[in-house]
Amino acid sequence: MSLQKTEAVVLKTQRLGETSKILTLYSRKFGKLKVVAKGSRGLKSRFFGTLELLNHISIVYYFKETRELQLLSQADIIHPFVGVREDLEKYSLASFFCELIDRTQLEQPNIYLFQVLVESLKEIEKIKENTINVFFWFILKFLHISGFKPHFEACKICRKPGNQNSVRFSLIDGSYTCGNCKNSAPMSITVPVEAINYLHSLQVAPINKTNVLTVVSPESCETLLFSFLQYHIEEAKYLKSMKFLRQIQNSKLI
Repeated sequence: MSLQKTEAVVLKTQRLGETSKILTLYSRKFGKLKVVAKGSRGLKSRFFGTLELLNHISIVYYFKETRELQLLSQADIIHPFVGVREDLEKYSLASFFCELIDRTQLEQPNIYLFQVLVESLKEIEKIKENTINVFFWFILKFLHISGFKPHFEACKICRKPGNQNSVRFSLIDGSYTCGNCKNSAPMSITVPVEAINYLHSLQVAPINKTNVLTVVSPESCETLLFSFLQYHIEEAKYLKSMKFLRQIQNSKLI
């Protein structure tokens, strides 16, 4: 048994007995891991307030290769993201980030994905509008990291930017064909060209510049991104947070 130290984001918490918790974490050094925090639910616990959902924390834990649940020894808050948890719109987006990572990631580290998660949480906590930009930005980065980067630069046939009202986007290869290049490829959807241009701008923007972009055709963008995500990543078909997120969208909070 050895002591390990890393940064992590709390993806999920579960009660264990009367006083303890099981935490699902996404860590910088070790990828996804599960730890037991003994005695963490009492008001006098040394972990009180530290292990809340979404918290960005620094942890020390006892690692034993033969067990699935590791034992948490120490935890300190780096950033609590209180502003995300207290805002229903922002919380719905963050819940999606966490569930997508929880369902798709294993115990292998991915520092870039960890940074994308932390940066996305920081950005949605900070900004007051256009949070849906960060949501789409996160999905685009997740797809890229997963090896399924969509291509919005130009028509895959004529290599020119789309100049018609709509284009056909392929769920198979993540490219599009413009109105001038007739294409009846299977598994493709019609998307407004302004949505393609918006997603391309979002794809190349640093996260701290996403809030200046005007949201264009959000319903079409969501359809494209989720259809593409679910086509290539089976686990994305079963995200419970999507129902919650769509309820928020339908209530006009986004």
